[in-house]
Amino acid sequence: MNKTACLLALFTLSFFVSHAQLKDCKDCSISSFQSVTMYYIVQPGSSFGFGLEAGQWNKEGSRFSYFLGSKMQWFRTDPGSDKFNNNANNLRFSFYLKGQAKIVNKLYLVVTPQFVNLSTFETGLGLRYTYPLSEVIGIGVEPIYSIINKEYSLNANIHLAL
Repeated sequence: MNKTACLLALFTLSFFVSHAQLKDCKDCSISSFQSVTMYYIVQPGSSFGFGLEAGQWNKEGSRFSYFLGSKMQWFRTDPGSDKFNNNANNLRFSFYLKGQAKIVNKLYLVVTPQFVNLSTFETGLGLRYTYPLSEVIGIGVEPIYSIINKEYSLNANIHLAL
């Protein structure tokens, strides 16, 4: 059930992204703004995950942006089970600082040093594709690779300009 819901969400998100690409974006010329990003995490072995980050999004003045955030994921204990378990071994909380550098229009390189479960250090490396739907709302996807744990994840993002 969880895989079906994730696939449906990603399909819906890709539909809106492709539909948004057909529009002219007159409001995409804002040079810098504060933003809040909420996202859903899709990762093998994870039952559920979400995150929230806030920071300064630079579009014109600088290619580099930064964000401060946290994420929480629950992992399955039984490979066939989709039930949540709050056992400390199955819960992963991360606090991070994310750096983002613009590669080309709407495509960014992200580096995420993070502190996991207040005990270990991890670094994520990935790409972020985002598309503004309006002056204050944008959507995007962000595939990330965790270097130390050797894990892949995909974040489906909603960005809100403040």
